[in-house]
Amino acid sequence: MQSHDKLSVCVAIPTYNREQVLIDTIQQVLKQEPLADEILVIDQTEEHKSGIEAYLSNADQEETIRWIKHSPANLNGARNRAVQETSCDILILIDDDVELVSGFIEKHARNYLDLSIVAVAGRTIQANGNTPAATSTPWVRPFGYEPFALDGTKRIEGVASFIGANLSVRVTSIREIGGFDENYHGPLYNESDAALRLCERGGVIVFDPEAEVYHKQYNDGGVREKQKKHPEYWMSFSTVYFHMKHFFPGWYFWKQVIFIQFRRRALRKEIVFRPWRIPWALLCYMYSFCLAIFLLTRGKPMLPNIGNNQEDAIK
Repeated sequence: MQSHDKLSVCVAIPTYNREQVLIDTIQQVLKQEPLADEILVIDQTEEHKSGIEAYLSNADQEETIRWIKHSPANLNGARNRAVQETSCDILILIDDDVELVSGFIEKHARNYLDLSIVAVAGRTIQANGNTPAATSTPWVRPFGYEPFALDGTKRIEGVASFIGANLSVRVTSIREIGGFDENYHGPLYNESDAALRLCERGGVIVFDPEAEVYHKQYNDGGVREKQKKHPEYWMSFSTVYFHMKHFFPGWYFWKQVIFIQFRRRALRKEIVFRPWRIPWALLCYMYSFCLAIFLLTRGKPMLPNIGNNQEDAIK
């Protein structure tokens, strides 16, 4: 075990259709001082280029990383695979296209010496620009929390959101809430859902600006590539599902689903300017509503019993 004041730390990198940028990210993690106790690459790519495949295979054989093939491709499914596979106390999740500051791992880990802290939101500089705090997470206000800027420089204790490009969580805490909800499609609301559930159990999430990454936001691969192929209902489902899960039947839910989100999703600019698509968009919005009801009433566990499957884990 490395020196993290007796807390073992795992860095997990969920990845999808990324090549050299993934290797660059792994190499940055391997250069960190102190090192992580464990590095998991949760790989949802069907087939890599030969050079990338060879690097990952060699690194796995040398036990510098654990290369785990995971399917079907699902961002929260990959995160849950890391939650299941790690034997460490703390799990740091980063995107596969980031640059890390020196001492990044230690800057996350030291927060957990305070036993009340269950998760850390690190500072994230987005290559395409950061969304203003009030716009990015307005839903935290009804719970009594304030939105915060992910590129801010002031440490804040008691926040209710984080971003998947740069977050860490106490492993026992994320397991207790059932992991990340795999019902979400794409990147919308999936991390905020986990953050709110952690807060609901009395945990403290801290924003630590010293644990910083630069998120390159590559257009090729990753969530953005998968979004290009999504069906129409994906534009609205995560929104409806999130608000139904956390705010139904209150006024905030109805305001969002009937007015605000309906306008942003079903009647967004690209639909309104192509009026022949409006009936299909409306039908898909209604389908999203019905699908959210079905999933929430079904009550399926979010964290499947994956275990250590030798056929899936390349080691």
